[in-house]
Amino acid sequence: MGGELKILILEDVQFDAELMEYELRREGVNFLSRRVETEEDFTRELNDLNPDVILVDHSLPHFDGVTALEIAKERTPHTPFIFVSGKIGDEFAVEVLKKGATDYVFKNNLTKLVPAVVRALNERSELLEREKAEKELKAAYAQMEVRIQERTAELSQANQRLRAEISEREQVEKALRESENKNNTLLQAIPDLMFILTRNGTYVDFRAKNENILALTPDKIIGKNISDIGLSKEDLRLALQKISTALETNTLQSFEYELPLSPDSFHFESRIIKLNEKEVLCIVRDITDNKLAEDKINKSLEEKDVLLREIHHRVKNNLQIVSSLLSLQSRYIEQPETIEMFKESQSRIKSMALIHEKLYQTGDLTRINLEEYVEELVADLFRSYSVNSHLITYKIISDNILLDINTAIPCGLIINELVTNSIKHAFTGTQTGLITIELNCKDENFIMNVQDNGIGFPEDLNLDDIKTLGLQLVTSLTKQLEGSIELKREEGTCFGIIFKEPGCKKF
Repeated sequence: MGGELKILILEDVQFDAELMEYELRREGVNFLSRRVETEEDFTRELNDLNPDVILVDHSLPHFDGVTALEIAKERTPHTPFIFVSGKIGDEFAVEVLKKGATDYVFKNNLTKLVPAVVRALNERSELLEREKAEKELKAAYAQMEVRIQERTAELSQANQRLRAEISEREQVEKALRESENKNNTLLQAIPDLMFILTRNGTYVDFRAKNENILALTPDKIIGKNISDIGLSKEDLRLALQKISTALETNTLQSFEYELPLSPDSFHFESRIIKLNEKEVLCIVRDITDNKLAEDKINKSLEEKDVLLREIHHRVKNNLQIVSSLLSLQSRYIEQPETIEMFKESQSRIKSMALIHEKLYQTGDLTRINLEEYVEELVADLFRSYSVNSHLITYKIISDNILLDINTAIPCGLIINELVTNSIKHAFTGTQTGLITIELNCKDENFIMNVQDNGIGFPEDLNLDDIKTLGLQLVTSLTKQLEGSIELKREEGTCFGIIFKEPGCKKF
């Protein structure tokens, strides 16, 4: 049974219908089923579903199988109609079979359901084929009668047609000669080499506009084999494989190969198409200049890749130097507030340096794996602020997201500020806590939530009138991303940031 069967089930007990469906699935039948109980639903589904098989219980509260059989035979006479009932007598079985039912199966013996369905479908297929054959036979007979009459009329005009055919043939021959001359002119204008080869690679014929790139002299090509022209073992194997494939599948085959021709090596592209059962046409083009240009481009791309990696590496090193200078300078400062400001500046610089480090360490120099970056950034903040990991922990929930550098840097700075704010202010004393960073993409939107379950954001502080540099930086960077920020105070503090990011990419 190829394809998906559409099965209409007339059954008032859903469990019995599910048993039928289970048996069908158990036997590996691929099907779509719909269960109905009433005459109205049954009639509607005959039209809407157009079932391949109808399975019917003989007795229902508001309908019965015999009436359903009559309706089905009127609307879709060729659809197999099988009674599936828990109780059915021999007389009833004979009656419904006479009325057009295909078969009947007892509910207590559903193992016979699939064989009955298969048998019914085969019988329907045979019936349709037989009717089709009868219809075609009648049509052929009628057509033969018409053809006899037409042929009789044609014979009376045979002499006139014969003269017309002779005239037409002369015109065709003239057009053929003109076409051959045109094709020969076109062939002479094509710079490619053309060879006719046998299955085993023997040269039968050739045409070469430029004989200087032939591996053999023109007078020695016919009868030689492609194994005589200096192909490598791998290229020879590939050429014979392409010839065989072209002959067997009648499809265009192509491959590239290198051939040493004194004093240099040349690169060629070969396209092979079947001419007849034994021969192929091989069109060979010199692509040496293209290969040289391609190698030059690839070399240039490799050089630019190395240069870009070096730039990211140096930017990262320079940012680390600035961070180190801030660390050294902070040793000569005694005011705790100033020391804290230096530490916050170091964290911001490290968040940017980490992005450049990730870029030159990975294969993609334009995008970074956001989850890996945030994991390392938050871990570094916990180390920097000597967070007791037994009391305060963090969790990162993230899709596999790649962000470009122009978006990743402000996102990193935002996460740096919000996580730092939670570490410093959300938890007091020996209080345990959790900082959650959630990152995902949805409908070209990037959604970021940074949440803690600490003491909560003070009620008297307005996000639009924050004086601290860190939160001012968060709102400023959100505006830079053309996004929006929302503060929620339930069960701690949660900053939700969303912005359009068409380049937000999962991998």
